[in-house]
Amino acid sequence: MFRLVAIALLWLAFACAPAFAVDSSPANAALEAKVQEIEQLAVTEHWSKSDAAIAALAQQRSALTPLQRQRIEFISLRNRALAGDQPAALKGLAELLKQDMPVPLRVRIYATATGVAANLEDWPLAFAWLNEGLKYLHDSPAESARLLGAASYLHTLVGETGRARELALQALHIVETGDDPRALCLALSDVALAEDHASHFREAEKWRHRQIEACVRAGDPVFVANGKYGVGKMAAAQGHHAEALKWGREALAEFEAVGYAVGAHSAKLVIAESLIASNRQLDHAQAMLVDTLRYYKEQKSDLAVAETERLLARLAEKRGDIAAALLHTKRAMEVSGAVEVVARERRLAYLQVQFDTKLKEQQIALLESEKQVAALQVTANKRRQWLLAIGMGGLLVTAILLLVLLRRSFRQRRRYRWLSEHDSLTRLLNYQQVRKLGEQAFARARGTGRPFTAIVADIDLFKQVNDRHGHAAGDEALRSLAGWISETVGASGVAGRSGGDEFTILLEADAAEAEAMLQRLRGRIEPITVFGQTFRFNISSGVCQANGHADTLEQLIHEADQALYRAKSEGRDRIVRAGDAPAEPAPAAGLVVVGSGIQFGRHASERCLSEIREAEVVFCLADAFALAMIHDFRPDVINLGVHYAPGKDRRQTYREIDEAIMAQVRAGKRVCAVFYGHPGVFADVPHAVVRKARAEGIPARMEPGISAEACLYADLGIDPGHRGVQSMEATHFMVYDRQPDPAGLVLLWQVALSGDLACSRLHAEREGLQALVDKLLRWYPPDHEVILYEAARLPIETSRAERLALRDLPTAHYEEYTTLVIPPLGELRDDPDRAREAASPGKA
Repeated sequence: MFRLVAIALLWLAFACAPAFAVDSSPANAALEAKVQEIEQLAVTEHWSKSDAAIAALAQQRSALTPLQRQRIEFISLRNRALAGDQPAALKGLAELLKQDMPVPLRVRIYATATGVAANLEDWPLAFAWLNEGLKYLHDSPAESARLLGAASYLHTLVGETGRARELALQALHIVETGDDPRALCLALSDVALAEDHASHFREAEKWRHRQIEACVRAGDPVFVANGKYGVGKMAAAQGHHAEALKWGREALAEFEAVGYAVGAHSAKLVIAESLIASNRQLDHAQAMLVDTLRYYKEQKSDLAVAETERLLARLAEKRGDIAAALLHTKRAMEVSGAVEVVARERRLAYLQVQFDTKLKEQQIALLESEKQVAALQVTANKRRQWLLAIGMGGLLVTAILLLVLLRRSFRQRRRYRWLSEHDSLTRLLNYQQVRKLGEQAFARARGTGRPFTAIVADIDLFKQVNDRHGHAAGDEALRSLAGWISETVGASGVAGRSGGDEFTILLEADAAEAEAMLQRLRGRIEPITVFGQTFRFNISSGVCQANGHADTLEQLIHEADQALYRAKSEGRDRIVRAGDAPAEPAPAAGLVVVGSGIQFGRHASERCLSEIREAEVVFCLADAFALAMIHDFRPDVINLGVHYAPGKDRRQTYREIDEAIMAQVRAGKRVCAVFYGHPGVFADVPHAVVRKARAEGIPARMEPGISAEACLYADLGIDPGHRGVQSMEATHFMVYDRQPDPAGLVLLWQVALSGDLACSRLHAEREGLQALVDKLLRWYPPDHEVILYEAARLPIETSRAERLALRDLPTAHYEEYTTLVIPPLGELRDDPDRAREAASPGKA
């Protein structure tokens, strides 16, 4: 958001170039020259200079024509916006638009007023003025490019990137027919911005290069620097960090040269990101990020603060500082939440204006219909009564239709509101509405001194219901339980579905009353029959009454949730109150190996989380974010990553990890080992410890997880069943006589470690990559397009899918987990033996 506002201020600063027909009489010529000089100063100099010129003209103001006074007033209001007094500027622009004036000036004022309203986040006013201004496009083609640029900017803000690109291209087409170099510079920057926010990074980079060329010709250093910053940002988005670093530094130097702080700090983010990605000058990157974070916090730019915090998290991860990485990630997520709220408000305003505009169009169409009816009445006097009856009938039908439409709209709004507050399957309140109403009830109970209790309940072994009886049975179980909860709780509390098979109930009652209500609920549960299969289920519940320790509803529900986990671990089908002494657990010794998935927060299964919680000893070999999340609910987790070291033979590392796990297994502990992705895919240790434990008579099993290969198929849109797939470790492929099938998909894993026979390298080396390319050239041409793939490890990240020619692999950027994807070459060929058999006349 901060970068978009910065671009809006840039655009606002160049929105006053003179382009009006004026009174050229001798008496007015001198004053007109002064007015045009002020308009030129508004474009080429700091706003204070045009403001001073306006003040010098004050004594001659009465001699100005009405149009000249309007032009001067417009520049004065625009200067107030640039000086920071945007509310006053907005009020003045609204008054100015009420006056009669030429269409070109009106369009220009609409464009500027739209930008000011957007900067003040008055989205309904911004979109309303934009729509008003767009009506005059055909009447003022010379000014339409500026207004289309403002329209593109606002649509980018609300996420309508396709529409934003369409409007920016319209403006560019208009500008290209003229000879205004500055207008071309601004129009190209609008197109590049729209492509950037649509994640079309290569296209955005091309437009940025055109912007730089145009802005150099226009002599505009600010937008030249803005274009170079955009090229650097797009290069970083595509993983070309050396190139991004070069452009970022050029942009920083040029922004600082013209004193444009907003652009300078944006360029620092590109430089810091590239330094972190290339693992260079990390102290310099740290200093730049700290300075930029301070600046963005002063400017209250939440989106830029979140981006800076994420870069600080990546920097901390590079340095192995997991605690700092987690802290910065949490801060980024907190700030991102505030940004999402603003974005939703902005989107809602946009949709409301769109709705109002369509309603006005309907009303105008209705009025035009009435006008046509009246014209027919005038031209057909002999059938006046008959036409009058038809007209009245038409109006009545129209009124009825309008009433029907309005009633339907009201019912639809009421229905959508109900749907937004309720769970579609169970018809109970959804998670957000339970929290909203619960906060009100919790505050009311604390204010009156009444007791307040939270209940979290779910169905025991719900997955088995789905597995044994089908998902229709699971849905019916949820619907039935929701109905029993609704009947039992009634109006005495707030009840809703939290997600999955979990329900939350909030009561203004003490824990004893809550437990009595739960006993009544358990008594109502009866067998369910779906498609001829009858089954029954039980529920477990956690209860927590508010006390001096629970200051927030969130904390109260959390403690009830922990009580629910105890109910599960103590045998299920029971009610456990928070604070009661737990039953003595009797876990069985053994080993379970689970997968964290690629994104732990999304991919970790309930079974995986349950095993982690219930184990006596938990080992973890995963990325820093997954380790931090596990640490939140298992502070005693043992990080196996400490066994790795630069230059250390990984086979020795694997032996140490093996011994650490088996020591606890042999000690009779219940051990859970968490490995990144799928624990059994391209992983030696998980299989080794399971085999050893079983050989020693110790129960051991492996639970599957989501692998990088599964993410690859989803992100790249590849079906392995279409052509078949070969999946090999890159060094294994190089060392052994493996024959790839070019007609199918080939996946080479850990390509950065190609040729590392010593098992001690954790980074890519050009020699090993060149050897891999040399071998692949036996089957593929040098220009065959391949893909470097990296799965996204966080929901806020995007996966990498960089396409390049096979011969360019040695110079590309690699992470330790980069995968080489080689698409099929040519078409599939029929088996010649099968063709001969089919052609043989002696066979049926």
